[in-house]
Amino acid sequence: MSLNNKVKAALLLSIFTIIVYSNSLGGEFLYDDDYFIVKNINIRSFENIPSFFTSPSAAAFAELAQDVYRPLTTISFALDYRRWGLNTFGYHLENVVLHALNVVLLFILLQLIFGNSVVPPPNAPAFRSGIGGAGCRNERKEFRVGSIAFLASLLFACHPVQTEAVAWISSRSSVLFLFFYLGAFILYLLFMKAGKKRYLAFSLVLFTASLFSKEMAISLPLLLVLYDIHFAGRESIKRRVLKFAPYFLLSAFFVAVRFLVINRVSQCPWWGGGPYDTFLTMLVALCDYIKILALPIKLSAYYVTTVYSSIAEPRVLMSAAAIAALIAALPFIFRRSRRTSFAICLFFAALLPVSNIVPLRAIMAERFLYLPSIGFCMLLAILLGKYAISAGAVNRSKAGRFAVAIAAILVLVYSVRTMMRNEDWKSQVAVTNSILKINPLNPWGLATLGAAYSDRGQYEAAIKPLLKAIVLSEGYFAPRNILGFCYVGLGRYDEAIAVLAKALEIRPDNLEALSSMGVAYAETKRYPEAIRQFERAIKVDPSFVDGYMNLATTYDQMGEHEKAIRIYETAVANTRSAQSIAIAYVRVGDIYMRLKNPETAREYYERAMALCGRGMEELKRVVAGRLSQ
Repeated sequence: MSLNNKVKAALLLSIFTIIVYSNSLGGEFLYDDDYFIVKNINIRSFENIPSFFTSPSAAAFAELAQDVYRPLTTISFALDYRRWGLNTFGYHLENVVLHALNVVLLFILLQLIFGNSVVPPPNAPAFRSGIGGAGCRNERKEFRVGSIAFLASLLFACHPVQTEAVAWISSRSSVLFLFFYLGAFILYLLFMKAGKKRYLAFSLVLFTASLFSKEMAISLPLLLVLYDIHFAGRESIKRRVLKFAPYFLLSAFFVAVRFLVINRVSQCPWWGGGPYDTFLTMLVALCDYIKILALPIKLSAYYVTTVYSSIAEPRVLMSAAAIAALIAALPFIFRRSRRTSFAICLFFAALLPVSNIVPLRAIMAERFLYLPSIGFCMLLAILLGKYAISAGAVNRSKAGRFAVAIAAILVLVYSVRTMMRNEDWKSQVAVTNSILKINPLNPWGLATLGAAYSDRGQYEAAIKPLLKAIVLSEGYFAPRNILGFCYVGLGRYDEAIAVLAKALEIRPDNLEALSSMGVAYAETKRYPEAIRQFERAIKVDPSFVDGYMNLATTYDQMGEHEKAIRIYETAVANTRSAQSIAIAYVRVGDIYMRLKNPETAREYYERAMALCGRGMEELKRVVAGRLSQ
């Protein structure tokens, strides 16, 4: 494929991708978007950027800060906030643009990979140059390389399983990490081809950026090893070690930094009774992943998965047999087709970080397939190409047209399904309805419906689906958090305390539950209990600003004004958020005003006004009102 044709293909791919996802641009903030963007006031000032790397609560609000470490993703949200405020259009647009760029990068990567795999094996007859000889054969091979790379990229662009990663703003981490990941892979291949060390250096820089965008990037060193096994020539062990060592060292460095910052490796305990139950469950999940890639009909934002404890369970047994058969067939596939073998290996290797080897809060999710689906799309394109080549020995024209027709139908069906799925992700109610349509007893869907009502202040309407979600899932703390918040909003404080206590049994470091319970105790003037909850929250996360704010407010209500002021000052010392600091100063000013000390109060109000920047217009009006008194 000539350079001019490659440029045209890349342009066509990017335009096609943007068209397919154009109807996702009007979506609302959903679910985790509140924690990463709406409630996370730290993204509203670039001054907080250093703290994204060092403070969990600066990168996300409440619980999510303890689960993920993705500072570059948070920086991307800060950049979006600077440009768009809380207008969701801009956030969605960046996700779509990044996905389009990933499609183009994938096309470039596959050109390089498949181009290398065109080289005939040592025992193959040598091609002779000249008109009608090797020249024509190589041109046909190069055409096939371009066609397969283009088709695989096209399928990746429009596969419906990508919708969660692209149409959901919080999945920015998926599209962002893959952007750097593919760039790092491409530069590694250029280093292999040209031997220039600067390519390797830039590859490592991009790999580092990918790691700090999402943890799934840790699979890249393994994929590079797999690439070498499949396509690279013979090299000394020393050269291979020197080549791969920087990638593995960077991975180890990232794991260490992540642990130091968030003080944990896993997000939750093992599923079921331990590692064995988790392993059996993931065997079934792996086969389910293949099923939804092959037949993306019943897609869901949340999958209810059974945790298995015996290999004798029929689904476990069938899944284990299928995976074992595939592993046993890999050596044969490797000998017959390096491309096919690499596509299969890429799929499974890319899934390793989300296979609950280190326990996650989800057994399976569609966004986890954003990278692994590349292997599936490669495999589809390769199989269609092989059909066209093998059938072409009998009737090249007919086989080619049939292969193109199948590809066109796949792309059309996938694109229509993706655009339909984009509509599901436009609002919390739409996503919830899509979940409950497939499974009316999905606890996450019911909890989401309750959250949608809660966000609108319709607390009574939220209670029924939340109670149903709790009954269906004893170990699920989220609906209890939301229900507790609703009870607080309705003034049913004792009921709030009871349900939040159960949420804390499930997850003792549950910041939202601790905060809501503290508020319930404070509203009923049980101040010692309120203080205990807020102090527990601060102990879980010393940078949890809401904990300090609520604790100081409680002391203020108790009449212990000096202690309240000291805690507000502690909150200021433990955050880099200009808005949090400004709010603390306003509250301290209010205390001094009640203490009949207007001069000191005015000093704090002026400090707050000096911190009110873009996106803080409402707070600025409040402070201006205080200063005008």
